[in-house]
Amino acid sequence: MDSVTQLVLGSAIAAAIAHKQLGRSTLAIGGVLATLPDLDVFLSATDAVTRFTEHRSFSHSLFVLFPFALICFALLRYCFKVKLSTEVISNQRLFWLCCLPLVTHPMLDAFTSYGTQLFWPLAIPPISIASIFAVDPLYTLPLLIGCVYLWRNSEDDKKYKARKVNNIGLILSSGYLLLGLLLQMQMQKKVESVLQMNNIAQDKLFISPLYPSLNWWWAIVIDKGVYYDVKINVLTNSLVLSVKKDLGHNHLDVYPPAFTSLDWFTNGFIRLEEFEGQLVATDLRMKTGELDYAFKFALATKENDGWKEISPLRL
Repeated sequence: MDSVTQLVLGSAIAAAIAHKQLGRSTLAIGGVLATLPDLDVFLSATDAVTRFTEHRSFSHSLFVLFPFALICFALLRYCFKVKLSTEVISNQRLFWLCCLPLVTHPMLDAFTSYGTQLFWPLAIPPISIASIFAVDPLYTLPLLIGCVYLWRNSEDDKKYKARKVNNIGLILSSGYLLLGLLLQMQMQKKVESVLQMNNIAQDKLFISPLYPSLNWWWAIVIDKGVYYDVKINVLTNSLVLSVKKDLGHNHLDVYPPAFTSLDWFTNGFIRLEEFEGQLVATDLRMKTGELDYAFKFALATKENDGWKEISPLRL
């Protein structure tokens, strides 16, 4: 999810845990902790494909974040002991204040299409539930309203109501996330029914929202080297099945390491095509509108004797 959503989710969770004990500072602590996993974008990478596949890896791993939460807990515990003469928060509450904003970041990311390596360094494919768009104001707004209201109403006579507003924001956003899962299951049934009617087999099926809402959905169906697009509208109950399209994997006899990485990261939802003398790999899972895709990479250039591998470039 986008950085603003992660920040307000972390702040809202932290406030629900310890606002009564620590006041406004919980919003800042939760927001900072929830932002930390995405700092991996500032790390250097050898090429565009490596940057693409290593984002949301170690910094989003539960095996890394739980121990890191213990470190944060120890630092905050020390700071409170130095600055305060009284025990303002229990060890248990302080640990969860450090832990939950951190671990809910990759867990929320796993609900998007990109792919999150929750169990890095295990060789488990990235988790991509794909039941919510990466930027969805309907998910973010309840959290944002709750955090802003709590920040602006931290006086003693208003704290209780403000905390209730924050908690309601968390409930509404969680309900929206659940709604996405339920709609996704319905969309899957519709797609499978249409495929059966058209005698189309499926090796793999990927379904995700097409826009920042849960009304339009997009499905990718892969079957033995070809694929189909399926566009679905929830409100009108309409479904459009595309013509058969070639995945283009026959362009290469030997696949370069970059393609192997992309194939693993996308779970096989990758297309190869020749474009302006370059061999372009496209991640089919993430569309930007109806015609274009968010992630395309040039892997090779056309020469007289065939394709010459190049350092991958994002287009």
